[in-house]
Amino acid sequence: MLQIIHPRYHHRFAEILKRASEHIEAVFAVDLKEVDSTIHSYDLVSKLNLPSYGRVWDGRGLPKTGLLMTVLGVIFVKGDCATEEDIWKFLNMMRVHAGRKHIIYGEPRKLITRELVTME
Repeated sequence: MLQIIHPRYHHRFAEILKRASEHIEAVFAVDLKEVDSTIHSYDLVSKLNLPSYGRVWDGRGLPKTGLLMTVLGVIFVKGDCATEEDIWKFLNMMRVHAGRKHIIYGEPRKLITRELVTME
């Protein structure tokens, strides 16, 4: 994380991380938890009691909310408006590719467009 913070502000990293985690908690209802203090590894933990443990259908499949939170995070970071290209660029860095089956998400484009996006 220090790589994206200007060196002039490294001494304020703890304050920056605290404020960022407060905003993440307020917007996405997730806590930033330190997993390993020796390597400064963190995890985002949902504060929501999601039905079916985040599965798209009750009793079927693995949790899908991780993909949703990632997409929402990209949109948030891009100023509440991200292009499809922005989202896929980020997902590709996570080795999640459109048209390629993922071990957790299945086919991600299908999951995003048919199951996470509701059209009325």
